[in-house]
Amino acid sequence: MSLQELRNAVNLTQVQAAKLLDITIQYISMLECGTRNPSDRLKKKMAKLYRVSIADIFLAMETTKRRSKKAKTKVR
Repeated sequence: MSLQELRNAVNLTQVQAAKLLDITIQYISMLECGTRNPSDRLKKKMAKLYRVSIADIFLAMETTKRRSKKAKTKVR
């Protein structure tokens, strides 16, 4: 699952998740697009909020990055 899918699985909007994680909406968008990586502290907060393990957050980041690379490749 991607970070966006994990967030959607707990029925949170980007606005809600950003507020609960104490980050900006822009930053959560960058995380979900794979252009930024969360700190270890943020990974823990995300895991708790999304009700998954930290390993699941790490895997979601990798999934997000792979999907982002495929999308960029298709555009070219």
